[in-house]
Amino acid sequence: MDHHCPFIGNCVGANNHPHFIALLISVIISTTYVSIMAVYVSFQIWPPITFGPISNSNGHITELALRYIQELIMCFIRSAVFLEPRGLVLVYLFISSVSLGVGLFILLWQQLCYIYKGKTFLSDLSSQGNDEVGEKDCQNILRFFGWPYSFSRYWPLWSISRLLPSFQKKRHAK
Repeated sequence: MDHHCPFIGNCVGANNHPHFIALLISVIISTTYVSIMAVYVSFQIWPPITFGPISNSNGHITELALRYIQELIMCFIRSAVFLEPRGLVLVYLFISSVSLGVGLFILLWQQLCYIYKGKTFLSDLSSQGNDEVGEKDCQNILRFFGWPYSFSRYWPLWSISRLLPSFQKKRHAK
């Protein structure tokens, strides 16, 4: 068992870990799509933005830039007053989908790092303070997804030993 996941209501272990990773990838893709579509539709229904005059009173460029940013924010606030309720729902949908996507991306990154290290979440917790280092290799990720052989077997041109002959000698010298 790796951990208990409240999203699927089940424990994630060896039998369903690849399915959990596939779930994370598909949800991240879905939230990215929802975020893009929310921005697109928001641009379609957002009321026109009208800028007020910005005076150029021989101020420093930083002061002028800050005044411009302040005016831009105030324009968005003034136009949001005339925004329809569905526009506010789209703003909420965008914020929630981006935050969910970022959180799940971090979880996916953590899981892939554990797979790379050849560990699970619980084995990592039990080895805290232990300096024992497992075999860190991209082959762990390939084996996890069901590829028993390395990429070099499928694509010999991508073999690192062909690209860097000295790498092969250093690796076997250990």
